[in-house]
Amino acid sequence: MNLKHLSYFVDISKRESFTKAADDIYVSQSALSKSVKSLEQELNVTLIDRTSKSFNLTEEGRILYVEGEKLLQYIDESQDEIIEKIHRSRRRLRIGVPPVISTVYFSQLLFRFIKQYPNIELEISEVGANIVQNQINAGNIDIGVVILPIINSDNYHIIPAMSSDNALIVNKDHPLASRDEVDFKELEHEDFLILDRTYMLHDRIIKNCEIAGFYPHITTESSQWDFLAEMVAYNQGISILPVPIMKRFYSSDRIKMIRLKEPEFPWNIAMIFKKEKSYR
Repeated sequence: MNLKHLSYFVDISKRESFTKAADDIYVSQSALSKSVKSLEQELNVTLIDRTSKSFNLTEEGRILYVEGEKLLQYIDESQDEIIEKIHRSRRRLRIGVPPVISTVYFSQLLFRFIKQYPNIELEISEVGANIVQNQINAGNIDIGVVILPIINSDNYHIIPAMSSDNALIVNKDHPLASRDEVDFKELEHEDFLILDRTYMLHDRIIKNCEIAGFYPHITTESSQWDFLAEMVAYNQGISILPVPIMKRFYSSDRIKMIRLKEPEFPWNIAMIFKKEKSYR
């Protein structure tokens, strides 16, 4: 079962509204609707009663909502458990975390770990996700945090962590600023300001543009997401950045976030470590 689709279904069911869920998690209603339909096709059931004027789950939908919420909570809690199992017999834990991820999600997780295991030394490397994967392969770090999908995924244990989306960032005076959604193909003639090659987001932006039929005109690459946001605020081009980063740490009346589609652009975070390495 696709965990992102399940997460969307739980969000919709909890709010009893596609509209409220779309606004709260910054995903288009069409994307949420597709996710629900995909789940229904996969499970061969109807999850939402579409004949009702108000929002109502079917019996199968209520079961999936209750059990799905438990599953997602288990996955979230397993992040702590996996670190404990990996390092029962170790005195040092080497973790690679991209700065844009550690800023939003993992500082609290690491704080809990330090309190629970004060005798284990943490060695944190804040580097781009591409470098994280290379360092795991080289044996320089024990566990890494990356953006999915990753190359040669069969070589790793993968623990899903968080799921959100990336968004188009434009100046408030940009012609697209009045839009709520934009197709990638509409960005063909834009000047791109993107994170540099150490970030998986760099390669994924280029790939999505190529899927849309063009290669992006990149005018600036930087390792600092806030610098790129400032460049957009000064109308020097457009950027694509994770929604949680922008919503939590950057507020400006000079920029507008816009949903991306065709193709959609999720930001799926996972913890990985190599399969052949034993931690017991």
